[in-house]
Amino acid sequence: MPGGTRRTAAAAPRGGPPRAPPPRAPSPSAPYSAVVTKRATFKLSLHPSAVSDADRGARALLDGMLMRHHDQLGGVLVAYSDASIASPESARIVHMAGYVDVRVRATARVFCPTPGAKLLGRVNKVGVDHVGLLVLDVFNASVSASEMPPALIHNPVIDPTSPGGCWESAADGGEGHRIAVGTEVVFQVKSVSEYDDVLHLIGSLAEEGTGSRAFVEGVGADEDKPHKRILAQTNESNVGEEEKEVD
Repeated sequence: MPGGTRRTAAAAPRGGPPRAPPPRAPSPSAPYSAVVTKRATFKLSLHPSAVSDADRGARALLDGMLMRHHDQLGGVLVAYSDASIASPESARIVHMAGYVDVRVRATARVFCPTPGAKLLGRVNKVGVDHVGLLVLDVFNASVSASEMPPALIHNPVIDPTSPGGCWESAADGGEGHRIAVGTEVVFQVKSVSEYDDVLHLIGSLAEEGTGSRAFVEGVGADEDKPHKRILAQTNESNVGEEEKEVD
């Protein structure tokens, strides 16, 4: 397999099948992404028709695992690179099935948010009772009205660019802080649920260092203030932790 080739897949927010061509992978330096890099070994079963080009067959199987939650990885596989079959001579034919078991080592990019982490999302729905978000343009998140910033109120004003109105600072009519469809917000993860390999995040905008990205970045000029330190953090981990094995 060609070294250094990164494979990614697009997915609908509700967990549709991967589509080609692959889009840009999440940036390694992107703050709030919760995407970490891990070395992993995947146990794959190749169809007999794929044995003549095992590398290609293995990549096809790995592509089918993209944008799915895998317990062994602790999150959703969003991309992989440097895939290679480990010890081809150790491949074995599964009794009576005809499939060939191989082990493929790869560098995996995994989206694994945890409660308490801060993520960046883009608002795609606004209502009086909640705000809906997309993280990395793929993963669904929601913030209930009870977890919105105390200084914000819901304004149901009809706006073609933001159906459902917006949430805005009551003191100045939204001049200081406004959240509408399309707004990038920094939120804190409250809980993570998974159903049928699809993640859903419950978040909060009531914590310090959360809110619209413009608001979080624009409060004050002192780089030592807590919200500035939070903004500078990244959830990216380094390669080198214990290798994961995925069946």
